[in-house]
Parts: sequence; structure tokens; C-alpha cells
Amino acid sequence: MYKLLIKKTLILLFTTLLLSACGNNHPKLTSYKAFDERFTTVIDTQDPLELEKIGDLFYDRQEATGVEANLDFVYLIDVTTAEGSHRWRCTKTGYCQERTEGAAPNREIWFLEQYRELYTLSKLN
Repeated sequence: MYKLLIKKTLILLFTTLLLSACGNNHPKLTSYKAFDERFTTVIDTQDPLELEKIGDLFYDRQEATGVEANLDFVYLIDVTTAEGSHRWRCTKTGYCQERTEGAAPNREIWFLEQYRELYTLSKLN
């Protein structure tokens, strides 16, 4: 009975450690700026607490498949990480596409799973 209890405890401990290692592994934001449809800056932050929450929302996304090519991109979002800056253009319905300076646009379109929360925090609504 005692050995069974130790075995179950070790399995539970191992599982807990394994799952805790699977946390958010997205790039850490150092700056975030969002522009509305009038190209007005609605948020420009470097606050670590805000950036952590914004990063969790922004990187909770899935690659969109079967999306129509004529999406109405109205918002611009600039994210800066240790690796560099990236500009995204986004729709009001949570679809985003990364833009690269001086090159053709990246054709991958992503759907932000929590876009409503991100847009509210970014003052885009």
C-alpha cells in the first residue's frame, strides 16, 4: 500500500512538472503599438505587465486556412521582441498578416483566438 502511494505521488509530481514546462513559449514582447483604421496610435506601451498579457493574447493564434483573399485589413500592430520588430495588419474579425519592409507581403494569414480581448486591451474597439 505504501509503495503504491509513493508510485502514484511520483507519477503525479512528474506529470505536474511536465505540464508546467509546457507553458507559454512565445517571444517576449519589448514594445507594442497599435493603430486604428484612421492610423491613429491607440496604444504604445513598453510596460512589462501589459506586454506579458498582450503577448499571451497576440500569440494565441492559429494559421487560417481557406480564408478569402480579399480580407479588409484595417488595423496595424507593431510588435518588438529581442529578435526585432514586426508589423502586422489585422481585420476587425481577428485575422492578421505579417508585413515585411521592402518585400512582398507574407501570404500566411493567422487567426487570433482571443482577438476581442486583445482589441479591447489595445483600445481598437
